[in-house]
Amino acid sequence: MSVALYLGLGIGVPVFLLVIFLIIYFTQNRRKKAKSPILKRADDTIVIVTQRIHTMNQRIKKLDEGVTKLVIAKEKNGPSLIDENIEMGNVQTKIDQNKKEIEDFIADIKDLRDYRTEIENIIKRKEENSLEELEKLLGAVKEKLQYRFI
Repeated sequence: MSVALYLGLGIGVPVFLLVIFLIIYFTQNRRKKAKSPILKRADDTIVIVTQRIHTMNQRIKKLDEGVTKLVIAKEKNGPSLIDENIEMGNVQTKIDQNKKEIEDFIADIKDLRDYRTEIENIIKRKEENSLEELEKLLGAVKEKLQYRFI
């Protein structure tokens, strides 16, 4: 009986200490991996930019459907196909306005994708200087998002 007790204590105590050591080790590593506020802000900015791109794509889709209806109404000279109250003489003007808005949205989407790609590239770099560069870029993106991409 005493041999079994010594074996149990001889194996159990080191295993118990090993488990405690592993818990402490992984807890300490988790704390070290905490992201800096700039990287968290960059991740949030990427999400916001992606949402804006999606919203602009939805607006482009609606404008494209409107242009299609206007073109069909213009070809058939039938104002009943148009959802809005537009005179047949102003249909071409409305088509041109919608096309210009679509082109503007496409240009804005390209800009936003460039910003997103640039932010992702800076995040991938592990240099200290990249955080300063990232902070400047995030400030520029924030300013652009406030005034241009509403």
